[in-house]
Amino acid sequence: MSEEVAFGKWLTELRRHFHKYPELGYQEIKTSQKIREILTELGVPFIYPVAETGVVAFLKARSDGPVRAFRTDMDALPIEEQNNVSYRSRHQGIMHACGHDGHMAIALGIVRKLVELKWTEKGRGKILFIFQPAEEGGAGAARMLESGALEDENVEAIYAFHLNPGLDLGKVGVAKDVSNAASDMFEIKVVGTGGHGAHPHVATDVILTTADVITKTHHIVSRSINALDSAVVSVGSVHAGSAPNVLPSEAVIAGTIRTFREEVRKHIQDTMKEICSGIAAYSRCDIKVSFTPGYPPVVNDGKLVKRVKKIAGSVLGRNKVQTEAPRMGSEDFAYFAQKWPGVFIYLGCAFLDEPIKRLLHSPLFDFDERALEIGVRLGTELLLSHDEL
Repeated sequence: MSEEVAFGKWLTELRRHFHKYPELGYQEIKTSQKIREILTELGVPFIYPVAETGVVAFLKARSDGPVRAFRTDMDALPIEEQNNVSYRSRHQGIMHACGHDGHMAIALGIVRKLVELKWTEKGRGKILFIFQPAEEGGAGAARMLESGALEDENVEAIYAFHLNPGLDLGKVGVAKDVSNAASDMFEIKVVGTGGHGAHPHVATDVILTTADVITKTHHIVSRSINALDSAVVSVGSVHAGSAPNVLPSEAVIAGTIRTFREEVRKHIQDTMKEICSGIAAYSRCDIKVSFTPGYPPVVNDGKLVKRVKKIAGSVLGRNKVQTEAPRMGSEDFAYFAQKWPGVFIYLGCAFLDEPIKRLLHSPLFDFDERALEIGVRLGTELLLSHDEL
């Protein structure tokens, strides 16, 4: 077996191991243990624990030079897998449905390649490998930064990959500036006087008021946001009442706001407050609005975008590199990209001969594992490019 084939087999087996044993955010105990076992086998030092289950590995060259970093996420999703494959999840109700298993395998593959290239003897500076917990809603990136473990690192560039089943295998996509939207959650509580459904005139109909709030809230984007800006306001849950002939005294609306610009983010929140205040005045209901900040937008560094396109073009071919439109999905890589110059890169991983859509966060998500070696090649070259004087 050639070295290349053996490496590909190792990479695939590693990904399948992670896929079989997924763990939710801040519960990545065995996942983190496996990562540390591989790093130990490769002779790579690391810091653990960081933000409960996170790992920071590092390679330091003999010669001084720049510090760069590669980030990967470790957590899975609360989804029951429906794929009939040998590496199907062994943990009921938990699945790697967003490609984090592949991200970890790629990161470890890059580490192994650099070790085999004897980079610490030939290269310059330092390379950090950040294995982050809880990307799926747990803000693990922020927690790692808050831990202080990375405080003294003067990183000139941080990279992150995300497998994308919407891109053909072998293609790479990167946004020129904003890559992913900011995400905020909102809750609107409508409180009135309950009563009998046969006598609505002596009660305050919180359900009717709630419908009014939802309708007018959905007008914000279409009627008060510049058409050249992008935003989403979505109601995801409504809870009120328990019987068909009873008017409840309380209703709760919850949803999400997605924006690319801070001005738009603030405008939506202010307008929601104004709408609720106005409806409260004529509905005889008390309406309270609260917001829970989510992840900030991911903003790619312009110089790094050019570097990625140049190197990806040389590694994969210029026709395989495309500019991505910003996405409404959020990503906590945003916190790293706020602290250091960063770039978020999409790796094509779609099966070329399969009609099934393997969408992210789907119980049928899977990807062409040849994308792993492509990710290792590209990631290695990106990190090595900083050795150039």
